Amino acid sequence: MADVALAPGPASAASDFRALAGLDQSALDALPAAVYICAADGRVVRYNRRAAEFWGRRPRPGDTDERFCGAFRLYHLDGRSLPHDQCPMAAVLRTGEPARDIEVVIERPDGGRITTLANIEPLLDAEGKVEGAINCLQDITGRKASEDRLRDSESRWRELLEALPTAVYTTDAAGRITFFNEAAVQFWGHRPTLGESEWCGSWRLFTADGAPLPHDQCPMAIALKEDRSIRNVEAVAERPDGARIPFVPYPTPLHDASGALTGAVNMLVDISSHKEAEGRQRLLINELNHRVKNSLANVQAIVAQTLRRADDLQSAREAVDERLIAIARAHDVLTQESWRGAGIRDVVRSSLMAHCADIERLDLDGPDVRLTPKAALALAMALHELGANALRYGALANDQGRVSVAWRREIHDGGAHLRLEWRESGGEPVTAPTHKGFGARLIEWGLAGELGGEAELSFPPEGARCRIDVPLGPAL
Repeated sequence: MADVALAPGPASAASDFRALAGLDQSALDALPAAVYICAADGRVVRYNRRAAEFWGRRPRPGDTDERFCGAFRLYHLDGRSLPHDQCPMAAVLRTGEPARDIEVVIERPDGGRITTLANIEPLLDAEGKVEGAINCLQDITGRKASEDRLRDSESRWRELLEALPTAVYTTDAAGRITFFNEAAVQFWGHRPTLGESEWCGSWRLFTADGAPLPHDQCPMAIALKEDRSIRNVEAVAERPDGARIPFVPYPTPLHDASGALTGAVNMLVDISSHKEAEGRQRLLINELNHRVKNSLANVQAIVAQTLRRADDLQSAREAVDERLIAIARAHDVLTQESWRGAGIRDVVRSSLMAHCADIERLDLDGPDVRLTPKAALALAMALHELGANALRYGALANDQGRVSVAWRREIHDGGAHLRLEWRESGGEPVTAPTHKGFGARLIEWGLAGELGGEAELSFPPEGARCRIDVPLGPAL
């Protein structure tokens, strides 16, 4: 490298610039960092081997065309071109102020680029006048690539957490909330302040049994204070609007490479639907228990009455079988709607199809009326007895008879009522029975005793008739 003539400094002492510019080249080349020196006018007067490697070229020292930096081209970190006369070295020479940790991208003549960290110190004479400056460059390309990968990883991590439909948030080691996703905002009903809100973003917290739960005693607080994951705990969060959500938290401490606690991540799983399902299941079990007891009581009564009035064991068995099948058919209709009730047309059709497979002989007419499970069962048993009587003695005992079932919904006495009329025609002439059989008693017992309704049976010669009035509940 050619020597550069330097003007003599003050007689009292050599300037920083003269001292550095006079360094032996081998000493400069021994430095592990890239170093170069510029004169006050920006000429590159000295540089070491490492700087030449950074630049990918060796500019001629002192060349007036090589000013401020020996790089082929310079860029800002965002990719914008950085003219040499606007680079950090030019600013230091112009202002006399040092530059610290400035990141600059250098492009070599072959197109290769490296990211450097520049630290520039002005060189002053004894009077404080800028004579030049020295720049120490560090290659931080690998570090920047790692930072970019880390930033991309963090961005993907945040995108992943934002995409989750479950509430997720993080805190630092002191419990201050550092991140939350939109699902957490929906869960909490508000946006807590990052860096200020602690432990959990819920407005209020309660234990599973309803006792108030201070935030500093919540599962996330315990996980951070005791540095352990918390599992199998239920709590209740209250939103600012007063709505409460039962949930299961999953707070998990986070650690750095040395094992030191850095914070925690928590996932809040809304178990409202699970709790509602548990409630429905308990209700269903209780209801099932009640219905089974009622059904067994009905079966017991039917069997006892049938046996008491039967002429022989075979006829008693047949009657019991038929009545149990009628109950089973009614249960099938109710099961299709999870025992919430049944439509009257389904109940009528199911009850009569056991006695008449030819639907053309049945005239069914009436609006859609919903029956409670209890009313559906009582009406099904009444229709079974009427159908069985018609099959043995009435309209269904021959090939020409017909059965008409018509119903309507009426409002009277402050409540809704079902009015149903059974009519038979076309069968053999009917003779009124001399005594009330078990079928008639079963109709009256089911409709009157079970539902508080009424049933009126009559037997004119043209066919049996039955008028039924069943209360449906308050008029709406």
